[in-house]
Amino acid sequence: MARRDDIQGLRAVAVLLVALGHAGVPFLGGGYVGVDVFFVLSGFLITGILLSEAERRGTVSLGHFYARRARRILPAAALTLLVTDVAAHHLLNFVRARQVISDSVWAAVFGANVHFAQQGSDYFAQGQPPSPLLHFWTLSVEEQFYLVWPALLSLVVLRRRRLLLVVVALGLASLAWSIATTRASENAAYFSTFARAWELALGAALAIAWPSLPPLGARVRWIGLAAIAAAAAGFSSKTPFPGYAALLPAAGAALVIAAGGRAWLLSSAPLRYVGDRSYAFYLWHWPVLAIAGQYAGHDLSTAVNLLLLLGAFGLSVLSYALVENPIRYAKVPARILWPASAALALGLALVILRSVGGGTAAAAVHPRPLLDPAVVAQERAVSKPLPAVVSAVRAAERGAPLPSPLTPAVESLRSDFYFFPDGCVPSRSGTSSKICRLGSTRARKTIVVIGDSHAEMWMPTILAMAQRDGWVVVPLVKVRCIPRTWPGTDDCGGWFRWARRQAQALRPDVTLIVGSRAGAFDPPAAVKPIGALSIAMKRFSASVIVVGDEPNQTRDPVDCLLAPGSTMKSCTAKGTPVQLQTETAIAAAAKRNGVGYIATLPWFCAHPRGSTTDELCPLVVNHTITSIDRGHASKTYALELLQPFRAAFRRELFR
Repeated sequence: MARRDDIQGLRAVAVLLVALGHAGVPFLGGGYVGVDVFFVLSGFLITGILLSEAERRGTVSLGHFYARRARRILPAAALTLLVTDVAAHHLLNFVRARQVISDSVWAAVFGANVHFAQQGSDYFAQGQPPSPLLHFWTLSVEEQFYLVWPALLSLVVLRRRRLLLVVVALGLASLAWSIATTRASENAAYFSTFARAWELALGAALAIAWPSLPPLGARVRWIGLAAIAAAAAGFSSKTPFPGYAALLPAAGAALVIAAGGRAWLLSSAPLRYVGDRSYAFYLWHWPVLAIAGQYAGHDLSTAVNLLLLLGAFGLSVLSYALVENPIRYAKVPARILWPASAALALGLALVILRSVGGGTAAAAVHPRPLLDPAVVAQERAVSKPLPAVVSAVRAAERGAPLPSPLTPAVESLRSDFYFFPDGCVPSRSGTSSKICRLGSTRARKTIVVIGDSHAEMWMPTILAMAQRDGWVVVPLVKVRCIPRTWPGTDDCGGWFRWARRQAQALRPDVTLIVGSRAGAFDPPAAVKPIGALSIAMKRFSASVIVVGDEPNQTRDPVDCLLAPGSTMKSCTAKGTPVQLQTETAIAAAAKRNGVGYIATLPWFCAHPRGSTTDELCPLVVNHTITSIDRGHASKTYALELLQPFRAAFRRELFR
């Protein structure tokens, strides 16, 4: 296991792919495959070291292995966590800083991949800025793998050929799991140790077979590099990954390693220099990019990101020279490194968490009704902007400060949402659920609600109305299955066909159709599925009513409200032409199909002075935050809309 300059060069290639891909270099949409190269390299090097020790000493010393491992990874990792926590505390708003601190705790105990997989499986966490510590998931995968692999290797006293068969079998099982899990839940597979273990096993198998492999030569090396380059340039965020796709960069890395011999490009001095510092550069590059982007409040240009990468590499050089290498070769007892590192990271996290406790308070006042009962009776076929919304738009036009206090409190905004009782909605990949009866459960009148997360968003309002007027509410809802997915053949299409059958069998008094218009850059993509369902349900439901959609916010509410110098103007979005066209088309289709339509845009937006076409949509109305993210109304605001919603519902019901 003598030092191989070509492997150090391959390390440099891997980290540069990851870093440049994160910086937004246009032709590196698949730069994330550098991680897969790292996994194969790690499996090869670690297994080679363990086998060399076993042949030299007759056994594998777990104590020596974990001591080397601790000296290798903990100093730089702990330093990165500490500096990132401090930087987040000083540069980000307190909500984001608290999230970073929480992430650092998981990273400190090598559970980051589990933590981020759970976050990614939360539909309502989508659209949030990525954590500055997101990249620690790879270290967690490796350390979880190495909790098992050395112990297994020390127990399996077999000849290399038999050991190779064991590793190949385990690797194939992991690959099959990866392919299956990627199909079912790409997010779960991406962060899963079980779905990534085959890449480490590929490197391990190569190390086991290494003594019997002849040098394969430069041609094989170039084929391997071409495979890695093809994956980096050809893949993107839309590529199902890892699954089958990960075979290309992983096999390419294995070919480069197996080629052996001299490699003038990979062994060149610049690549060796970067390769020696690749671990430190990997640790530093992402916090620098992520915190800078969040601090700026918008996506940074590729040129700015490249300058930030230069700064991150400077940090890598310093931490490699002053921390990583000195501790790696020092006589520090390795058994204290992990507890000391974890204690330091956790201790700092606790101190910072106390200092970022709460920055806002929930409103102690009760906001004025958004629609006075006397006005309800005067509503006509087309809703007008609510007076409170018009007032908020006027405040935005003159750049008024944000009102204080706000409700809900900004730090609890993300949780201000209604969630169905367990079992009332399908699982992420499920196509059915139990039929739940909510609202006034003993009532004889039935409302069936069909839709996605935007139907869930309106449930507080619908249930409050149902309790008041005596309706039982049956939700047939699946988050993320927006109307344009309903005709599909995937799980969304399967669920929709099930939901339609259930709704028709129930023969409800009212069917409410509620769906997000997200992604409907072509209005017919949203209009046609909603119109088709409206027509299909007219035969089985006494009334069918389509509910309009909420406008999209251009910035995340938390980041906007907590940004330095934020005002009503800076936290007011402008309605997009496509959104307005889509709502107009859906309203027209509802009228054409003879079904009801509840216009909700006037409850969120109003015309600025001097315009009859533009719409301004303030994030705060009275003292209430209207949205928890870029596309979902807060539960608090939805409940404040009970009067206008009920008035519009009754108008469409009895027209």
